[in-house]
Amino acid sequence: DYFIFGHRHIVLEYKLTESSTFINLGDWVRYNSYAVFDGKNLELKYFTAE
Repeated sequence: DYFIFGHRHIVLEYKLTESSTFINLGDWVRYNSYAVFDGKNLELKYFTAE
């Protein structure tokens, strides 16, 4: 299970239990952070202009 939040302006990924994770997406303008869900796993990522 994933609990996903935004608008807190901090990037945070915290394992709550063996099967659940709390993710705060952070602030796109400051951190360029986002998440990708592949149907099974969610990964917190950071955009880079490379």
